[in-house]
Amino acid sequence: MRHATALVATSAMVPLCLLSTPALAQDGTAAAATEDGANGEIVVTATKREESILDVPIAVSVVGAEELELKNSSGFADYLPSIPGVQFNPGGGIFQNNIAMRGVSDGTVSFLTQQTTALYLDDTALTLSQGAINLDYSVFAVDQINVIKGPNSTLYGAAALGGTVKVITRAPSLTETRGSVKATVSQIRRGDLGYSAAASISTPLSQGKAAVEVTGYYNRRGGYLDDVTVGGLGTAEENANGTETYGARLALRFAPSDAMTVDLKGYYQKYTADGFDLYNPTGVGDLKGGPKLIDEFQIDEFALGTLSINYDLGFADLVSVSSYYDRTAETQQDLSFSFLNFFPGQPQGTFIVAPAEVFSQEVRLVSSGDSPLKWLLGGYYSKENYSETGGLTAGPPGLFDSDSKYKYTTYAAFAELGYDITPELNFTVGGRYTSYKTRADLDSSIFFIPGVLVREDKENDFSPRIALNYNYGNGSLYAQASRGFRLGQINIPIPTLPGESYPPFFGADSLWNYEVGAKTRWLDDALSANLAIYQIDWKDIQVTRTGGLGFTFIDNAGKARIRGFELETVARLSPTTTWTGNVGHIDAQIVEPVPGVALLGAQLPGSPRWTVSTSMQQDFDLGGNDAYVRGDLLYYGEYDDAFALVGRPAENGDYVKIDLRAGVTLGKVDVGVFATNLTDTRPIITRNGFLPGYVSTIQPRTIGASLGFTF
Repeated sequence: MRHATALVATSAMVPLCLLSTPALAQDGTAAAATEDGANGEIVVTATKREESILDVPIAVSVVGAEELELKNSSGFADYLPSIPGVQFNPGGGIFQNNIAMRGVSDGTVSFLTQQTTALYLDDTALTLSQGAINLDYSVFAVDQINVIKGPNSTLYGAAALGGTVKVITRAPSLTETRGSVKATVSQIRRGDLGYSAAASISTPLSQGKAAVEVTGYYNRRGGYLDDVTVGGLGTAEENANGTETYGARLALRFAPSDAMTVDLKGYYQKYTADGFDLYNPTGVGDLKGGPKLIDEFQIDEFALGTLSINYDLGFADLVSVSSYYDRTAETQQDLSFSFLNFFPGQPQGTFIVAPAEVFSQEVRLVSSGDSPLKWLLGGYYSKENYSETGGLTAGPPGLFDSDSKYKYTTYAAFAELGYDITPELNFTVGGRYTSYKTRADLDSSIFFIPGVLVREDKENDFSPRIALNYNYGNGSLYAQASRGFRLGQINIPIPTLPGESYPPFFGADSLWNYEVGAKTRWLDDALSANLAIYQIDWKDIQVTRTGGLGFTFIDNAGKARIRGFELETVARLSPTTTWTGNVGHIDAQIVEPVPGVALLGAQLPGSPRWTVSTSMQQDFDLGGNDAYVRGDLLYYGEYDDAFALVGRPAENGDYVKIDLRAGVTLGKVDVGVFATNLTDTRPIITRNGFLPGYVSTIQPRTIGASLGFTF
């Protein structure tokens, strides 16, 4: 730790961690969480069935709707960094929203590999088979964010290598009309004004039989990075990286009988950015970059339709989820002063257009009733078309062009069987068999050397899981072993030196997670503490290699061992005072070296050894109205930027972020004020590989106010 404030903050939090975690882990767990009104027990569906959180042998953190509202959350950066075991290191663009869990990352963002964390929107998997594009879905009117830590490919399929992030939207109410409206205005230090507006309304169409919910939102984040002109080159522009996000969601729920529920949902979102969140602090100045000779932009447009049917057969619930989505990501970036510009002084950039179309179908049968034997059977199918067209914006044809088309077909069957050995002790075993086929039609040209490849490959995978859970009433102890995997892919043809080769197809990589944990409640639930301790063994890692001519490809090589723990606690110090806190530790290192890439003992890049977060909220009466003040502190430790074969790798992170909030409820109206990144800290989050000296950071100090109305 380089910052003295970090040392003070960490030492101050040690005693708190014995008392305190965020309301995150208490709200529930992966799919949905509700409270049983009879005894206040938290009911979750992390295992795709409703169970008490104490009966689920999985480490899960949940950010509830109230927490999202309180933090004025809009995307990943607002809720992921404070969750122990989770790493969110945005690289300044939509293709670089990198999410990792428990250190399962090689620190690179490659268009050729699948992400190591599965991303779900309700029951639809959004993680593409190929391409590093995580959809940063707006969280307005979202019921909760569920983070399942550790691999669970048995239930969530490929890409759940390190874990799963699940965004759960709200369902319409069949019995009451409800709604909310919210507006926010904010000012970024030395930047533009930002503002947002959102509204949602749900109402029955037929009491108890049909309902509809309509949600719409708009968010304009002000820019805060300046483009400068150097030697008469480029055009100066202040606050050049503003963004705009707008979207809508339509949800219909039908209950034609007591046994059947049908949900239809449509989602639409479009994100546009004036540039990239990158600047050059050493070469140009704080929050400054340039010069820029071409216009930069980013566009991410997404549409999804889902049909979910749940039918109670008496002995089991039959669940069907059908989904289709269409998404196009497009970027243009100025590289006039990078090594890719072969015509110095002339405008040069790169462009990428990446459309995707995916259809998926899941059917599962989930046992019901009070039998000590519980079981789940399911099947999954998906068909995905994905393509990338990219190249340079200037120069002769064939200098640097790529047109890649991919087709994926996946079949999977999964099952879990649980048995209550005693009323307190449960044993669960399960597995998932996956068969997938990849077809690629690749047409590229690098330095006028054509690379054409049409290829098909098939792979199979079996990912099991075994768990033991002991529930002793007001707490539980568990142990589990689970396997995760990531799809193999086809490499894009690249120029090579004589005698040099690269694998045309790189296979799946996989890992085993061994974990023990405890979920405890004390002092009539005034104190709760969840602890997970794990070891992960990762093999055949999909690593990025560099050929003799400087072009990269993916290969399977090396092994890594990851050890760590996560502690989450909540202490209700009084009826009006709540402390929360998190501690996460990750020790991730190479145990079998990768020649030319990573040495023995090298730390896996992108994952801080330590993360600590805490908050305190004081509720009070203000003139007969409910009011609160709250402070949040996050320490995000240092981490290696990339593997280094010579010398020490560059280090990122190592920062403390402080947020303050206050608000009051006046009847049905909520008024709030906030300040985020109060000390205006400027850490390096990622370093850009194409533009030397360019880095990304967190948003500068932002002050704002919000006004909400609920009915």
